[in-house]
Amino acid sequence: MHFIKTIFIFTITISLAVAIETMTINTADELRSINDSFQKATANYKNFNQDVSLNEIVYNEKSTKMMIDMLINNEAKTFAHLSHKKFIQNIYQQNGFLPFWFDSHGIKRKKVNELFKAIDTDVTLNKNGKIRKQFKYLDKKIANTKKRVLAKELKIDLELSALYRTYIGYHISGGIDWWSFQKKLSALRKNKIAANWSTYNPHYNIADLMLNYSLSHVLKVTTPTSFGYPKMIKELKRLRRVQAQGGWGKTPASSQLRYGRSGSAVKKLKIRLQKEGDYTCTQLNSTYDQCLKKAVKRFQKRHGLGTTGTINRYTRAKLNLSVDWKIKKLLLNIDRIKRLPNQPDDRYIMVNIPAFRLYYIENGKQKLTMRVIVGNKTHHTPIFSSKISFIVLNPYWLIPDSIVQKELIPKMLKNPKYLEERGYEVRKNYKFSTPPLDTSTIDWAKLLHSNQTKKYKFVQPPGKKNALGKIKFKFPNRYAVYLHDTPTKRLFNKGQRAFSHGCIRIAEPKALLKTFAKYESSVNYNSAKRVLQGKEKKQLNLSEKVPVHIVYLTAWINTDGLLHYRSDVYKYDSKQHRLNY
Repeated sequence: MHFIKTIFIFTITISLAVAIETMTINTADELRSINDSFQKATANYKNFNQDVSLNEIVYNEKSTKMMIDMLINNEAKTFAHLSHKKFIQNIYQQNGFLPFWFDSHGIKRKKVNELFKAIDTDVTLNKNGKIRKQFKYLDKKIANTKKRVLAKELKIDLELSALYRTYIGYHISGGIDWWSFQKKLSALRKNKIAANWSTYNPHYNIADLMLNYSLSHVLKVTTPTSFGYPKMIKELKRLRRVQAQGGWGKTPASSQLRYGRSGSAVKKLKIRLQKEGDYTCTQLNSTYDQCLKKAVKRFQKRHGLGTTGTINRYTRAKLNLSVDWKIKKLLLNIDRIKRLPNQPDDRYIMVNIPAFRLYYIENGKQKLTMRVIVGNKTHHTPIFSSKISFIVLNPYWLIPDSIVQKELIPKMLKNPKYLEERGYEVRKNYKFSTPPLDTSTIDWAKLLHSNQTKKYKFVQPPGKKNALGKIKFKFPNRYAVYLHDTPTKRLFNKGQRAFSHGCIRIAEPKALLKTFAKYESSVNYNSAKRVLQGKEKKQLNLSEKVPVHIVYLTAWINTDGLLHYRSDVYKYDSKQHRLNY
């Protein structure tokens, strides 16, 4: 009997190959592609289980022939209302043109349910977005199919595969319309506002994932694990529950909302803070007690406010942000994390621009954090990732041509002693073996008018007045930005610290330098301190480069484990929008 089945299978595959040769093939490439597929198909008889039924053999033969006809001969009709054409043709070819979601027994219910459940329980998806709409449409279509018709089954199979591709693509890359956002950044640059955002493209082959792994495994390996992503999803789920229960009401400007006082407004405030996870006490009385004050402080901390424990107009404004607003903000930043490299927790630096803060993370724990000053509203600090490769002690500041032309020369024309007062030098090039030029012999007004200022290089030597301070941390990038010290320490006392030309000034450069000494033989902290007492430049090359991520997160899980929100300093939140997934 087994021998008869083998002969039968072989006969079918030979007949199928002959039939294929009669099909209309538009190009030589398509012919080679299909022939390759059927060389595999004719070999498949060896792979059948010896107990395979004749029904399965016949089903596979019919479905393969019909699928080829749909995807090759009638591709225009098939893809008239079906997305991901190249992806679909590729994976079905690799699968021998067999269906993914059906077999001779009918629909693969477990596999389909796994996809539908993943979509239905994904809290990042819009309730009425296209992915959920397509899932519900197919769910209903499958439920209403009572009689098996192969052509209809294969059409549903293709639709399920397209849904899989759309969903996994969204799961990996998020829903932000990056093309539209980049156009807006380009418009800013045309208006003389430096604005750049480099996104990381996750390197996953979705066809390979679909062909070789279960959906649960695919979701596991493609879900970010760093930058607080898992906790952000947990917080999103909680906020979704609050949203389903009606959210929260407005907090009034009531005289009751003061420490030690009582009233209905106080109880409402406790309920309000309880919904957001800040009020954790079980007692919900009407007195503004110590527990409520602690909850208000935690709320203020999470929103970048002064932690006074009192309700002022700034705190009230944050309290009156709706749950819908917070969900929208959280979704936007969840999508931003999807476009960051998934960073192992061993050792890295993160600078979050809206928080005006640097974080040094080691083995998943914050070892150091400090205030930073970032680019101003016309010189945005760019968003990108790189690796610190060397550190410079007592750096020279090689002043960019744009700053020379727009700022320095106009100030020189007003004040002839401007360069001398700041210790700037002018040179023909960056060879420091020759003395600087005598600037009094140069007609700066004429050079500025004729746009020939690039002929000269402006430099600030090491010293107390140097704009880069005493330490510079360099990481290769096309934006020419880096981390550095600054002599202007008073600006770190400001709340909103967007004052630089794009580089990132750090409040505690020596503390950051010390973290490198723990791992780097080239960084001896005591020796470095002696060098910093003088003016001689010294470069420390790192044997192990340290990842640095300059990010723009207006909602994120801070290293205290809490969900924080910050102001949209560059107005990027309003320029980015999520597609209706």
